[in-house]
Amino acid sequence: MKFIKSKLLVLVVLPILIAGRISAQEDVVAFLKGNLADAQKLSKAYLEPFGKSLGMSLNSGWYNSAKPHGLLGFDITFTVPITIPASSDKTFDVSKLNLEYWQIQSGQSNLSPTVTGKKSGATVLTDKATGSNTLNMPVGANLQFIPAPVIQLAKGLPLHTELVGRFFPTVNISGVGNFGMWGVGIKNEFLEFIPFAKRIPINASVFFGYTQFRSSFDISKPDKQKLDFKASGYTVRLLVSKSIPVLTVYGGIGYNHSKTEVALKGTYNVDEVGSITNPVEFDFMNNGFTANLGVRLKLAILAFHFDYALGDYGIFNAGVGINFR
Repeated sequence: MKFIKSKLLVLVVLPILIAGRISAQEDVVAFLKGNLADAQKLSKAYLEPFGKSLGMSLNSGWYNSAKPHGLLGFDITFTVPITIPASSDKTFDVSKLNLEYWQIQSGQSNLSPTVTGKKSGATVLTDKATGSNTLNMPVGANLQFIPAPVIQLAKGLPLHTELVGRFFPTVNISGVGNFGMWGVGIKNEFLEFIPFAKRIPINASVFFGYTQFRSSFDISKPDKQKLDFKASGYTVRLLVSKSIPVLTVYGGIGYNHSKTEVALKGTYNVDEVGSITNPVEFDFMNNGFTANLGVRLKLAILAFHFDYALGDYGIFNAGVGINFR
């Protein structure tokens, strides 16, 4: 099977956009050819660090204090979760994918860069039957970090509760595609309902948040060819914080779940098969416990915060907001 060379864009356009670079179409080498099952395995392995990073970032940056706003309190905060992909995920082992059509060319390394890896050292594959067809694996985009900016609005409710909404308005890039995000969360300071517990000199709350991200990147509009990403995640956490004048130390511990779905949409002309629709689709799942620790500096109505979250990938959160308690 052979896709025209511009189809490698489905594997590199999104990470390259995140990194601030758009690869010229004439520099793209055909990637999806040979066995369609192999194409799915290779593309999933190549994009996995980005899929993980996207899912993990959705569950970050929700809070900078365990204390909910009062009834008249609210804040508008701009936060940038920055995910640091693990160094172990900079490459993947092609020999462990159990490919049907392809094998590693003699003398080539079995390790090839993922999308977050180096811009060199890509492996060359040959077909198992004749050895006459070759596939040059794509190099990485050298992504050292992956940002996911978000705007949040939090509003105090009765019963020591706070409602949080987050969004990034849908952005359309002519000739490229679009992306957007939304989410909702709720925080409750349960200590206020426990006799004598509210005398403890800290704030403690429970929090639940859900976020969804969607993007669609154009490959060829006449053929309705595009690469779709859909990611969703939820987190449940126990929050604690302690405030002194202008400074708050906060942290949280809990459980994260996220799922990132990737789909190559549209109709493609493939050698030996002809026309094929929606040829590739896969997803990435992330589950596990997490913890974060941070500080917030409040100067009049402005609040600056920074924290670090533990997990498979480290996540830094930094932001600034207008805050009325």
